Amino acid sequence: MLRLSDRSPIRLPDISNNGVSLCLSLAKTLKAEAYSVESITKSPEEIWRIVLERNGAGLKTSECRMLPSLILHPDYDQAPAEFTRVVIKNYAKGGRFWQRLFNSWLHNYNLASPSLDLALQELNRNINKLTPDAKGLAERYPILSKSPDFRKTALSLLNGKMSKDDRESLRVGTDGEITSKLAEAIVISCAQHLRSRDSTEEQILAFRDLVAPSGVIQDTAKVVAMVGLILGAAEHPSSDKLIKEVSGLIEKSFDDPVTEKHKWPFVPDVLGGNSVREKCLATVLKWQVFRSITLFFKIIEQVVESEHKHQFPIRRNFWLNYFNRGEINDAWVILGSRARERMIRLKNQNVEEFRALKWASLSGGPSDQCALLMKVGDTTVMEFSHSGKVRMWGKQDSGRGQIPVLHNRFYDASELRAECPTDQMFTHDPTGHWRLNVQRCLQKLAGGSAKL
Repeated sequence: MLRLSDRSPIRLPDISNNGVSLCLSLAKTLKAEAYSVESITKSPEEIWRIVLERNGAGLKTSECRMLPSLILHPDYDQAPAEFTRVVIKNYAKGGRFWQRLFNSWLHNYNLASPSLDLALQELNRNINKLTPDAKGLAERYPILSKSPDFRKTALSLLNGKMSKDDRESLRVGTDGEITSKLAEAIVISCAQHLRSRDSTEEQILAFRDLVAPSGVIQDTAKVVAMVGLILGAAEHPSSDKLIKEVSGLIEKSFDDPVTEKHKWPFVPDVLGGNSVREKCLATVLKWQVFRSITLFFKIIEQVVESEHKHQFPIRRNFWLNYFNRGEINDAWVILGSRARERMIRLKNQNVEEFRALKWASLSGGPSDQCALLMKVGDTTVMEFSHSGKVRMWGKQDSGRGQIPVLHNRFYDASELRAECPTDQMFTHDPTGHWRLNVQRCLQKLAGGSAKL
């Protein structure tokens, strides 16, 4: 037999620590207690009648133990107000009661609950009877307030200062799902901060990781993610890396803001309502316009066989100048067969910037021919890839024939050469003199102007 004197001494570093805190256990307890509540076989009306009419006689021990969890459960919203008062008066005998009531509040967080006033009043009065971690949680965050202000909570989350344990207990987990009204209120406060224009790039990226940790926005977070990400990034230049990251995520999660606008979710009043939804749509369209113009010239530089390739930078910069002034409100790329083949190869190679580009197919011309359709105010502009003519149609030209329409899936080259007044067509020249004529014509047609 091994004697005590023969044993090696045990040092503190040798003692294993499972690293699970009480606060993290609280998050697991919430799920366990929610399951226990759902397992009660008596109806809510049976429960509250037994409590009110027979002082609890006839309830199982397990049912009595779960009474503090039932007070705030949504199935008990129709219970008489006296039910909450009697439960607290007759069953609040120790700390476990208050801890269960606190856990129930976190799980069923509902500022419209009929039992709200009394439950929060009593929880605040008995806060010292909660576990140290639960009490600390209530002191760090306004979760026991009838009119909570989660702005500081949101900043703690966006700035990476909220602990993992606190996130778990507040139901703001790491899976991107919003599974409680408490988590929803906190994440909404995050989105409100981001759209206030006081946000940093780091906060926007932290919010992205919050609502889409796997690279896809979860359905439960779609509306708040739409507002926070799009309006948080809206003031950044369209060429920023941040815009590429945010717009790429938005592209994966939402439909086209032009052709599928009706599929975008509606925004509740707490996040700004329909005006904010329209701003989100306009911002995403702006990002698409920038991408269409820049990538159109990138792709044609790779596929067009022309002696005038040196004109591409002049043409690109001219139209980007208009874009930067906010005068191009839509753009659509149309690709010939060679460009389409090149685009497919780039997408298969996971070239991110080209993968997000939306485009149409062009037939009836050379295989390396492409086109760019734009709307500058009410004026439609058509640019072929080759150094031909830039064509422009104002709204007064609608009676002349079929002006090319943006966002079709297929085009024939003849459609893009629709009848156009001769004084609204200008041939590109290597020196760029065409720009002044185009500028004057756009001023006449759309009231726009741009400095060369």
